Amino acid sequence: MSYSSRFWLFAPLCMLLGLAAWVGVHWWNAASALDRKLDSMKGREAIPGMAIDWHSKTLSGFPFRLDTVFTGFSIKGTGAHGPFAWRSERFAFHALTYGAAKTVYEAAGPQQLAWTGGDGKAHKFTFLPAALHASSVLSGGGLSRFDLDIAAAGSRNFIAGRFQFHMRRDPDGRNLDLMLRADSVRPAGTHGAPAKNMQAYVSLTNASVFAPLLRGEVSWPDAARAWRSGGGVAKLSQVTAPEWSPDRLLSSLY
Repeated sequence: MSYSSRFWLFAPLCMLLGLAAWVGVHWWNAASALDRKLDSMKGREAIPGMAIDWHSKTLSGFPFRLDTVFTGFSIKGTGAHGPFAWRSERFAFHALTYGAAKTVYEAAGPQQLAWTGGDGKAHKFTFLPAALHASSVLSGGGLSRFDLDIAAAGSRNFIAGRFQFHMRRDPDGRNLDLMLRADSVRPAGTHGAPAKNMQAYVSLTNASVFAPLLRGEVSWPDAARAWRSGGGVAKLSQVTAPEWSPDRLLSSLY
């Protein structure tokens, strides 16, 4: 066999092995960097006014994904009107190791949520979802889209067939568009009771004030105060089941 024949026989194999080695090294570097970054955040502020913690974590997803699974995951911080906290029995996020603009999140087991409402009172809520999925998209140096979808959530107070929250930053940067929707909601233990649905679209004007918040540079309360003092307005539209008072619910956010 001539030299040229051997070259064309082994060159593709060598290229394939080289590519596999590069992918492996790239994944290992990305996973190690993420692991170090998460460890530096544990029990501390990940962004201003928001700290994260967990009992344990594992990283996987070789060779093209970074899958991080936590147990006893929690977020604590200060909202627009006071402290808030969320705890999940199991939580995970998934991202690609190359060009990752989108991150997908999942949560399972009991979910505990506590917050301070616009009335200044503390509220606490525990529920168990059949599925809880979310995703975030980064563009232009900050969060441009966030979507949350909870299926078949049940608590001691009510049962909901589905709950959705969506946030999108307008391309022109003028508004933040929000959507809230709850389907087939009824009090717990009342299987024969009529289910209610709620939906509301909200546009927050003067959204440029929220840019530092979406980049993770300022806290939620600081952004809310700047937005209010800058003349920001929440415009409600396409509201169904107004007795649910979605504007009252939104007031707890800003």
